Amino acid sequence: MARQNDGERRKTTATSLRIVDAIEELDGATLSEITEYMNSSTSTLHTHLNTLEECGYVTKVGNSYQLGLKLFRLGEAARYRDDRFQLAKRKAFELANTTNEEVSFAVEENGRSIVLFDETNNPSMDGFQVGHHFYMHNSASGKAMLAEFDEERRNEIINRWGLPRETENTIVNRGELYDELARIREQGYAVNDQEALEGLRSVAVAIEGPDGDVFGSLDVSGPPYRLPHDEELARLLWDVVDELEAELASA
Repeated sequence: MARQNDGERRKTTATSLRIVDAIEELDGATLSEITEYMNSSTSTLHTHLNTLEECGYVTKVGNSYQLGLKLFRLGEAARYRDDRFQLAKRKAFELANTTNEEVSFAVEENGRSIVLFDETNNPSMDGFQVGHHFYMHNSASGKAMLAEFDEERRNEIINRWGLPRETENTIVNRGELYDELARIREQGYAVNDQEALEGLRSVAVAIEGPDGDVFGSLDVSGPPYRLPHDEELARLLWDVVDELEAELASA
């Protein structure tokens, strides 16, 4: 039997992962819907789906494929892979109680900002942003971290993901973005003025790890009409980030 070469194996793995992404993006889908979405052959996708179903990564409900709950377990394992993330979660919850707004802790992974914890003043509720990836050029958390990266890393991220427009407020010009990042470094906080989602404004501050690298960011978000002034939120964030950085240094 002929063996797959490395290129074929990579292509096979990539197809399976794209199917998982497609099911998530389509919020569940039939085989024909996935085929149309991915512009691929039905027979090829059916084979991949059978394998993913056998391994627990997808499940079939009627004619619709849905994400399997195994992914939930894997996601939770990833979210708690670093004990220090729990320090950030606790600080986010404390700040949520102070502001009565959602407070998120995000990290950069593969050039995007992903929300690990989205805390409210109700400990039984997770905020709606948990697990969401955001582009770094149009989220407060992303811009706060992007501003602290060196030029090579910034260019690498922007070259990979581009500057897609998601709302009319999204910055889509590289020069304009770099001017914005310079202002963020000068003032010490980043603002997302409905640049990723209509009706959502956020203020974020980057968190520095003991090694001097960017550990993540904390942001406060809510409707623009309800949030305090940016500078007031920034002062609250600075105090919490200072405490968190001290705890990280002693962890």
